[in-house]
Amino acid sequence: MLYTSNLNVSPRQARLLAVLLASTASCSLSEVGFAQEAEPLSDEIVVTATRQSETISKVALSVAAYSQEKLDQQGVRQVDDVARLTPGVTFSRGDQRNAGAANISIRGISSTAGSATTGIYIDETPIQIRSVGFSAYTPFPAVFDLQRVEILRGPQGTLFGAGSEGGTVRFITPTADFDELKVYSRSELAATKSGDTSFEAGAAVSVPLVKDKLAARLSGYYRRDGGYIDRVDYRTGVVADKNSNWQDTKVASAALAWKASDSLTITPSVYFQETWNNDAGTYWEVLSDAKKGRFNNGNAVANWNRDRFVLPALKIEAEFGDVSLVSNTSYFHRNQKAQNDYTVFESALWTRNAFFPAGMFAPAFQFNKQSNFTQEIRLQSNYSDSPLRWVIGGFYANNRQTAQQFVQDTFLPDLFEAVNRVPFVVAFGRGLVDGKYTFVLDKAVSTDEQLAGFGQVDYNLTEQLKLTAGVRVAYTKFDTNAQFSGPVVGPDVNDSGGQSETPVTPKFGISWQADDDNLLYASASKGFRIGGYNPAIGLPCGVSSAPVPGTALGALGLSDRPQQFGSDSVWSYEVGSKNKLFGRALTIESSAFLIDWSNIQQQVNLNACEFNFTQNLGKARSKGFDVQFQLKAAKGLTLGGSIGYTNAEFTQTVKGGPNAARNLVTEGDDIPLNPWQIVLNAQYDFAVGENDAYVRADLQHLSRQRAVTPGLNPANGVADLTIPAPVEVNNLNLRAGVRFNLVELAVFANNVTNETPLLLRQRDVGFSTLYRNATLRPRTIGLTATVRY
Repeated sequence: MLYTSNLNVSPRQARLLAVLLASTASCSLSEVGFAQEAEPLSDEIVVTATRQSETISKVALSVAAYSQEKLDQQGVRQVDDVARLTPGVTFSRGDQRNAGAANISIRGISSTAGSATTGIYIDETPIQIRSVGFSAYTPFPAVFDLQRVEILRGPQGTLFGAGSEGGTVRFITPTADFDELKVYSRSELAATKSGDTSFEAGAAVSVPLVKDKLAARLSGYYRRDGGYIDRVDYRTGVVADKNSNWQDTKVASAALAWKASDSLTITPSVYFQETWNNDAGTYWEVLSDAKKGRFNNGNAVANWNRDRFVLPALKIEAEFGDVSLVSNTSYFHRNQKAQNDYTVFESALWTRNAFFPAGMFAPAFQFNKQSNFTQEIRLQSNYSDSPLRWVIGGFYANNRQTAQQFVQDTFLPDLFEAVNRVPFVVAFGRGLVDGKYTFVLDKAVSTDEQLAGFGQVDYNLTEQLKLTAGVRVAYTKFDTNAQFSGPVVGPDVNDSGGQSETPVTPKFGISWQADDDNLLYASASKGFRIGGYNPAIGLPCGVSSAPVPGTALGALGLSDRPQQFGSDSVWSYEVGSKNKLFGRALTIESSAFLIDWSNIQQQVNLNACEFNFTQNLGKARSKGFDVQFQLKAAKGLTLGGSIGYTNAEFTQTVKGGPNAARNLVTEGDDIPLNPWQIVLNAQYDFAVGENDAYVRADLQHLSRQRAVTPGLNPANGVADLTIPAPVEVNNLNLRAGVRFNLVELAVFANNVTNETPLLLRQRDVGFSTLYRNATLRPRTIGLTATVRY
């Protein structure tokens, strides 16, 4: 019988756990006659950060890499956890309404305006998104059945192109094995304090169909993350949906590897993922007590979100003696739709009271689609011991995004007139669209097209000294059109436009491989992201032939929005070392960097009419360092961790327009982030009878940001002194497990001390008294069963 009293698990949940664990164990027991001794984990992980396979200690680049075993060992279940382990990486879910929305930045290079600043890859395919419409965000793959995750810090414009301005995150799936049957399976059940149960079950199998010729890999995965925030009637406290912020994730993938000849391998694959967020992960401050584990939101309707994508790809690898050819063709198709609660926003904006009347509700229906076709082909040298190594390639992408939004608020006209004593139609010049909508984004379509050539050469002047040079030359074209209407817009808007550029992104480096255990390197590299076009904005903003006093545009000294904005770019300078010391008992990887960011794409909000536009405004500088280490301190005891420091600040004062009363940012303002990121871990391995066992602790510390950010500087128009800068975060996770040949059983506790730091505090408009907050998931205790064969 399972002992579950401390987990607050019901008998039904206990039976579910038993089924999950039994199903996982059966994967190995059915193959007990074929059991083989598992190979020991290698201290060296092989990465392809330079588009060629190298052990991480020999790559002259700041790379963090996590194998499948390491991800499981540290209880990683989503991209949030990967970012938590990686110095220099900031991950936030900062949209108070849009469930599932997230933003990732590396070394302080972050922006929610324009194109993405971080490249996100599944295998060879970039999937990051441009900010189009009102709810666009980049999706992330689930952390299951991955060969490894690579995080490349610093701009990767030469080999990975636009969108990798701050760095690149690569999720790399396993390949099918031609020789052996391989099985991976993981099941889990966990209970969250004051919340609902979480559970998962997944399995992957690689099968050689024709030895040395044909193999297949299949995987399937399902996970439920239980909710812990109740949606209630804010007047009465009556619960409308208990633990409403639960999430479901479904993943399926298949790959077929065909060795057509000794020199030609063809791999078609498909990856499918669907996530369902039942409600946003924010709670109303006025209805909650985080310290006591009481989390409530008073939204009129749920903020649900469904995000589904499929990625078919065809990879061809050919060997021609000293040269390899790699071709990857892919099509990423994504369909995301959401219902976001605009009731508080509409009520606050038009009546100056966020606490809406009983019976009022204003759902915003939002739709986003991505259709990305990419083709890359590379030729590269094939021998690692040659003094000259090179890669040259071509890249083409056609990325199409479509956004729609319908804000329904049939209650607003009567409420507006009751509060303001002016008929709604008189104030706005027209009634609701179709008798329902205050705003309709009928369609916003954008197309990014890229054609690029790139190359990189590594040349060993001596056996120890290597020079690196690379460049990427691209032609980029962006086109967009948008149609929107509604009383908050004025006359209907139908606008289109575009722009094109030819960016060049070089890289230079030098490295000194003193011996097999010590590497020193320095590099200078450029990154960029594509510019764009600002669709027309509503007439009430003050669009005219000259600035109109008293309007949102007139206050900035503008008569219209700027039609185009250009690319922004960074130059990054880095020095680093990778060392194995004391007989390889201690490994250290460290780097220091300085990044200059120019012509930053920033969003200018027109708060008086609730439109915005993007403009190239100002400069910033980011500097800091990161250190990762692992020490075999004693027999069975391994200590490890990472320390990162980033200081990123604006180096130029800019305004949203020539006559703006206040700045957009002021020279010396810091970019919001946690300056110090420290992760420490300890693992003790020991024997229990004939089985291996371990206990492990992982501690994360993020320091509070004490410097003034744009939002806390009264000189800035975006200032809101009630919204704090990033706060201190401490998060302790514990894990213990036993390995029974092929099966590992582990018990874990996350957020052991049940910390509730204020990760997010937001309000819809500057005069609202209603705040939405977010914090860490409360203490979660669970059991995991993992099989590797």
